[in-house]
Amino acid sequence: MKLKFIAVFASIACFHSANIQAIQLDGSFEAPLVESSLLLDATTSENSIVVGERGHILLAPKDALDFVQKQSPVKTTLTAVTSLNNTVWAVGHDATILKSSDAGQTWTIIQQDPDLDRPLLDVHFFDESEGIAVGAYGLFYRSIDGGESWVQESHASVLSQDDISYLDSIKDDEEFYLEELSFISPHFNRLSEANGNLYVAGEAGLVALSQDRGNTWKRLDIDYYGSFFDVKEIQNGLTLAVGLRGNIFLLQESSWKRIESCVTTTLNSIEVQGEKLYVAGNNGVLLSVDPSKLNRDEQGKSNSEGCKAQVSIKKVDTGLSDAILTLLFVNETVTAITAGGLKSVNVEL
Repeated sequence: MKLKFIAVFASIACFHSANIQAIQLDGSFEAPLVESSLLLDATTSENSIVVGERGHILLAPKDALDFVQKQSPVKTTLTAVTSLNNTVWAVGHDATILKSSDAGQTWTIIQQDPDLDRPLLDVHFFDESEGIAVGAYGLFYRSIDGGESWVQESHASVLSQDDISYLDSIKDDEEFYLEELSFISPHFNRLSEANGNLYVAGEAGLVALSQDRGNTWKRLDIDYYGSFFDVKEIQNGLTLAVGLRGNIFLLQESSWKRIESCVTTTLNSIEVQGEKLYVAGNNGVLLSVDPSKLNRDEQGKSNSEGCKAQVSIKKVDTGLSDAILTLLFVNETVTAITAGGLKSVNVEL
């Protein structure tokens, strides 16, 4: 399961905020220690916005770290947030989708379905009109009107060839086909886009690529069957995927190779800041990665346990024990978004 499940752990459907206005009366908790609560994702555009458990939403000016809690229309855990200019979208448990049109100051429920009992785990917008939201058991929604309404889609092409062949054998029974597709579809954990390429990382070794905004997918086979929690195309034709037990894989010229990290904890996200690259993980783990050295067959010095990490990787001493979900870069400071709240970390930028 994706780390965003911590502590709280196909037919077409269309939803609109007008159908669920009553839910907005039951908003999130106003928590005096909200900055120390379970926080799961962050975005920066016109403002810096952080989301987490119990519908918590924190907001600060993009050039400062003076966070205040904003009123949220939900109490369900929010797992991911993204923004374009003044528009912000957040997703979470119960297939919840929220939207803000004023840079995170006020929020509206666009979609929520407690009966579905599946979380959305990431959301991405290609422009101010079209975006997608993904989550557990292959949950996948698309909006083409700026997030005002969403339509559910199914994407069997991300499955292994064995699973695709099985589904093809039962496709004449549409009801059974959709039931089985929902059962065997992996969790979609994270989306990323670069140079017209859209990637999804998920469970059971899933990394897939789309070059048409997620309408069709090509699975990128890796000789690894653990979950991936992030994948990013970084630079010089290199793509990096990270996941369970410190696993890092590098894609170069259509071939994947494992990169030794010398950590055994789950790695949750890949963060790019200028020429710098960081990988954040559980137990306060933060790795600094030099992209220019990623494709070298060289190792660094042995650590205290005798392990030699690939030469591009250095472990940052964060002094933290909480799981780090992502990083927030504001001016010359770095803030870790963690299971224990907002934490300052000393990183050389």
